[in-house]
Amino acid sequence: MSEQSERAGRARPGPARLLAGLAVLLLLAPAGAAQPGIPGGGVNNWAEFRAALAACWAIPAGSDGALIAFRFGLDKTGAIRGTPLVTARQAGRSRQAWKGYETAARDALSRCFPMPVTPAFGAVLGESPIRLRFVNTPPTGAYQINSNITLFAPAAEADRPPPPRR
Repeated sequence: MSEQSERAGRARPGPARLLAGLAVLLLLAPAGAAQPGIPGGGVNNWAEFRAALAACWAIPAGSDGALIAFRFGLDKTGAIRGTPLVTARQAGRSRQAWKGYETAARDALSRCFPMPVTPAFGAVLGESPIRLRFVNTPPTGAYQINSNITLFAPAAEADRPPPPRR
């Protein structure tokens, strides 16, 4: 059989097959690759890292006063190594609300990681244990140095004090 007749016997993939292939590629794409708010080249410093984490967190209603803290490591590609360890918990108003709060915090980690990072920042992450607190209390002075991160829930409009009069 000649090469030309062999090529003629092969069918070109149809549109359905091409769409199926595209769907597989999209499913296999890194989870953090399409995160809004992350710079095109990836997160490159602690401020961008903190902002990306904050964008992943959805605070559940009725969880006022709750807090959860995690400690975990990341590899140089921005993926979590192992399972994040819960280092502190503070229940809010009810046990039911607390369960929702913990679920929301874990969901934030799932949405955020792996986080696309630059090679330079990835090298820093690989050497830094992350201490992350999700806090739903009024903001206070918090230790915000490098890998020690506290994310406060944004205050609801009704909870905000009025601006000072001038």
